[in-house]
Amino acid sequence: MLVGTIVAAPERRHTPAGTPVAVFRLRVPPSPDEAAVSGCVVPVVAFGEEAASVEAAEGQEVEIEGALTERRWRGASGVRQSRFEILARTVRLL
Repeated sequence: MLVGTIVAAPERRHTPAGTPVAVFRLRVPPSPDEAAVSGCVVPVVAFGEEAASVEAAEGQEVEIEGALTERRWRGASGVRQSRFEILARTVRLL
């Protein structure tokens, strides 16, 4: 479970198959146990019913349950790129 604050309004779109998708960035506070680790901003991807139900706006605090995954691709110049993101199973507004 991860609790954080939405940095910007969710971007909504559909996959080619028509599945709704919501993508937003979540600011995660630093861990109180690890003073050297600062907070970070991570992208969150919600599919299907979760995507349709995300009615949050910038500044809204949410609780996310999901899996951390790494997405890899080749950029326009052929350079390999990657990004870590959370694939949300549940999104709950606080």
